[in-house]
Amino acid sequence: MKVLLSFFVLTLSIIAQPVRAGDAAAFLTIDGETASPRMFTKAEFEALPRTTVHVKDRAGTQHSYEGVSLGYLLGLVGAPLKQNLKHGEVAKFLHAQARDGYVAVFALPEFDNQDYLVADTADGKPLAPEVGPLQIVSPNEMRRSRWVKQLVLLRIVRSR
Repeated sequence: MKVLLSFFVLTLSIIAQPVRAGDAAAFLTIDGETASPRMFTKAEFEALPRTTVHVKDRAGTQHSYEGVSLGYLLGLVGAPLKQNLKHGEVAKFLHAQARDGYVAVFALPEFDNQDYLVADTADGKPLAPEVGPLQIVSPNEMRRSRWVKQLVLLRIVRSR
C-alpha cells in the first residue's frame, strides 16, 4: 500500500509540474496518449479556424470570447472523441494545465454534447496577462473552476 501511495504521489508531481521559463517557445502543447502530439506557436494557433461564444458573467454582463474550439484542437492531434471514443478509449481524460500548475480535468465523453473554447480574446481584445494568453471557456458551466487561465498544456491521459 505504501509503495502504491508513493507511486501515486510521484505520478501527480510529474503530471502537474508548473511550466518553466525554458518551455516558453510553445504557445500551447497538446500531448499524452494522442496519435500526433503537437506544440503550437502563437502564429499557428491564431491561424486555426476561429469560434466565438457569448457568456454572461456573474453580474449579468455579456462578454464575447473568441478562440479555437477545444474539440477541434483535440481532433487535430487524433484524440478519441465522439464516434471514435470506444472500448478502452473511454478511460482517457483531458488534463488541462495552467502555467502555474493549476489543473482541471475533462472526461472525453463530455465533448459528445458540448464543446469548450480555448480563448485568446475577450470582447475583441487579447486576454489580460493574469488570465491569458489562453483560457478555457465553458459557456454552459455555472461554476468556473474549469475555466483554466494561462493555459499552456492539454494532455490526454489514460485513467488507471
